[in-house]
Amino acid sequence: MRKIAAHYVLPVSRPPVRNGILTLGDDGEVLNLSAPYGELQESEGVEFYSGALAPGFVNAHCHLELSHLRGVAPQRTGLAGFISCVAAHRDAFPGEQALRAASLADAQLHAGGTVAVGDVSNRGLTFEVKAHSPVFYHTFIERLGLRREDIEHGVRSALLLAEEAAKLGLSASLTPHAPYSTLPEMYAALAAQSGSWSVHNQESREENLLFEEGRGALRDLLTAIGLTPAPPTGKSSIYHTLQHAAGVQRLLLVHNTFTSPDDYDAAAACCKNISWVLCPSSNLYIEHALPPLQMLRAKGASIALGTDSLASNASLNLLDELKLLAERFPDIPLSETLRWATLGGAAALGLERTLGSLDKGKRPGVVLLSNLDLDKLKLTPETKSRLLTKKNAYICRGKEAI
Repeated sequence: MRKIAAHYVLPVSRPPVRNGILTLGDDGEVLNLSAPYGELQESEGVEFYSGALAPGFVNAHCHLELSHLRGVAPQRTGLAGFISCVAAHRDAFPGEQALRAASLADAQLHAGGTVAVGDVSNRGLTFEVKAHSPVFYHTFIERLGLRREDIEHGVRSALLLAEEAAKLGLSASLTPHAPYSTLPEMYAALAAQSGSWSVHNQESREENLLFEEGRGALRDLLTAIGLTPAPPTGKSSIYHTLQHAAGVQRLLLVHNTFTSPDDYDAAAACCKNISWVLCPSSNLYIEHALPPLQMLRAKGASIALGTDSLASNASLNLLDELKLLAERFPDIPLSETLRWATLGGAAALGLERTLGSLDKGKRPGVVLLSNLDLDKLKLTPETKSRLLTKKNAYICRGKEAI
């Protein structure tokens, strides 16, 4: 048993507890949260930390296999320019170098307080890293498909990757990449194989323009590489996903940088279990834009946070996303944004019974947030995060995950 105390405990599921004491079992299970904490009494074996205790972070969208591309893509090129750069460089590095970069990124994720990740993979490069990590990974095996003749092979190869993941004890599901890169037939084939999707959605104005008017930089890119884009429909790109997503058990819509209120309403009417996953640092890196956060809040959206990859972000630590949100949206309290980085992500991945809040019976990991503004309970540029619980039983495997 272990007792940990701090100036604040942030359970997420209820208001902050000042001078709280968190009692954990040997397996990391939350046994109790009590307050207030008086003077430190060594005989009680209480560890006191300056700052706040929070549940482990849940990164709902990441591409670990792109970690070797840090700094390769220039900023603010737009989505078409970013895709072109990643496609040109992702295989230009030796496999060993890519694997080392992924291993380092995984270690940094864990040290910074991340306990679970929704990770997108197109191949099995990072499976061994994830299988031996203390971080829980659900792998979304991603497939593109704008050629009908490629669909059968694409699904078959994805199923083989899912089998490989299962042998390593990894949780995995198949998912389409994005509306602009996926034919209706590929959506249908993947829907027949998977109950959980993580789909890149409306990351760029050009994506909506492609579907609404059949023009723009994304169309030019697809045409230049010999692919035939979907014909214009007069509607935004989200409808291309929604027409195939009604039966999906969990739908993670990722980025949503250019989602309108009407788009949100259409999605809510189509699917019951949607998580709106935001990656603000990546959006600024690629498009120099931020998602319509206030609209999503007003709509009551289930929000989660992701980092995207090191190809479009300087860090995979969700604390840096929280700092960015605190800077750009100072009116949103830490208690709300922290919920997106913890319980919101856990719910998106179907792990809310185990992770995401410091509730009795959960094993969420415990993160120390130091160098806070304790008077206002706000993050500062100097705030740091680290995982205090070195051994946790928060890892779920196989059928327990989505």
